[in-house]
Amino acid sequence: MDQLLDGLETSGWQGGNQVIGAAFAIAVDDRFAAGHSATDVARFVAETRTPFPGAESLPTLEMEGPVRAALGEVGLIDNLSSETALQMQIVFLGKLLQDRDLTETQLEKFVADVERTAADYLEPAGLRIASISDSVRPTTQT
Repeated sequence: MDQLLDGLETSGWQGGNQVIGAAFAIAVDDRFAAGHSATDVARFVAETRTPFPGAESLPTLEMEGPVRAALGEVGLIDNLSSETALQMQIVFLGKLLQDRDLTETQLEKFVADVERTAADYLEPAGLRIASISDSVRPTTQT
């Protein structure tokens, strides 16, 4: 948890971006924490960016930066604008969650973990986040 919070702080996530940052950090940690290599990260980034026109113009290391920063290499995002980092996090988060194909129960646990992590980061600063649980739960139509 401390590494996730450190990653949120050093990555310059501000405002409402802590929720995205927390979700991104947790998803990256779930995907790569159990023994990963730089090659694993590079392969994931290449697979994720392939469908996006113009993504090939961004340097590979810059694209890998947010993922590797979430895994502890925070210096790689020093020169990345917060807007670009946020956009990358959203794209990578979508791919990470799509790859996991979470059940409803797993998704609820993930959302609870994200809320807790973002709250842990924000509360020392006297800030609060709104609960996102209700906004991501599937609705039942009758």
